[in-house]
Amino acid sequence: MSQLSSSIFAEAKKYLSPNQANLVTDVEAVLERLKGTDHISDYSFLVAPISKAYEGYLKDFFLQLKIIDQYSYDSDRFRVGKTLNPSLRYKRFSVFQKLSDLDQAGEEIAEQLWDAWKHGRNEIFHYFPGNVHNLTREEAENRIYMVLDTIIKSGQFRKDNSYSIDLL
Repeated sequence: MSQLSSSIFAEAKKYLSPNQANLVTDVEAVLERLKGTDHISDYSFLVAPISKAYEGYLKDFFLQLKIIDQYSYDSDRFRVGKTLNPSLRYKRFSVFQKLSDLDQAGEEIAEQLWDAWKHGRNEIFHYFPGNVHNLTREEAENRIYMVLDTIIKSGQFRKDNSYSIDLL
């Protein structure tokens, strides 16, 4: 059963730029139009706009916490997944490690950001031979919920830690 409601969409939009919020609104509209429909073989397309908004949100989040600089933010070479991957946490540019260094809550947020990235983006956009996974509507809605919930929790974290962080 889906946990999606208009309130989680509205709450997440509070932390998004107008362009990012528009992508979330698009998903709400598509979900509404698809009510009662369950004959599509792969609902991954519902997650794609949320993933795009999430990537933009993460870049904004990292910049606002001063975990990345303006150059990285503007660069088309900055890779959110690479810098957020906990397997690469001891690399120089690890956003995961920089968040973890803040405090215990920073590490928890880093883990949640990574999980949402992995399940809400990587598994949606990447093709893994021998492991093609079409999402049911419920699975897609659960992944949308995961990303929106992560945006809300990390947005609250940012508000609670609005002090200047200089970890560059």
